[in-house]
Amino acid sequence: MGETLSAKMLQKYFNRFELKYTISIPERDNVISNIIPFMELDPHIKKGYNNYEVRSIYFDSPLKRAYYEKIFGIKARVKLRIRYYPNFQVGDKELVFIELKRKMNENVSKSRVLVPFEDAFDIIDSHTPKAKKFYETASKEDKQSLNDVWYLYNRYNLKPVCLVWYQRSPYISKIEKGRFRITFDTNVRVRNYNFDLHTGGTGGNYVVPPQLSIMEIKFTSFIPAWAVHIIQRNNVIQEKMSKFASGLETVKILSLF
Repeated sequence: MGETLSAKMLQKYFNRFELKYTISIPERDNVISNIIPFMELDPHIKKGYNNYEVRSIYFDSPLKRAYYEKIFGIKARVKLRIRYYPNFQVGDKELVFIELKRKMNENVSKSRVLVPFEDAFDIIDSHTPKAKKFYETASKEDKQSLNDVWYLYNRYNLKPVCLVWYQRSPYISKIEKGRFRITFDTNVRVRNYNFDLHTGGTGGNYVVPPQLSIMEIKFTSFIPAWAVHIIQRNNVIQEKMSKFASGLETVKILSLF
């Protein structure tokens, strides 16, 4: 039996800013020790753990439209993915999110639909009977999200191109609850074959070396002064890094050898 998803995990719509930093494990540990007086681990993490695993299947067009939009620095971008949190479920049902992630510079908005694990690849394709049946009973908001997903999926003939997974340690502010969080992603790996999410945690290749961690600062309106001070004190440098694009580059480079 998996853990019950928290209200935050079940949130279907996000609009916030995101800044990324690639740091060493010692730097990560130092930052965590600095933020502990102001932040705490997300409450939905399994008791006795300090992280959870995230697995995402990314989709792209045959001409790799989403990838090249990132590489060429297109300001307004959108990506489609299926996101899965192992060992988390609602009741006895195993669920995944079908997500659209839109980005305008550092501003990120997400809309997502919670669907049964075993039906995700059917529901993401509007032409299947399961997709049509799911749509019939979906909420107004979910129908709008599905319409957006299906438009993108059909317009660009999207197909799964890579599976990215990692361990995430998420911290939330004790003061700016729901408005400020920092996550640390480690052991970021990728593969471009076998898109079975149940076996996502094995094999693959590292997107960034295992001795590095991706720190993401996420906020709705501003970074608290105490956080700015900690970032400056640790001399971390912002980096425009995409796990999706870097993952595709990793498997592309490896395929040349």
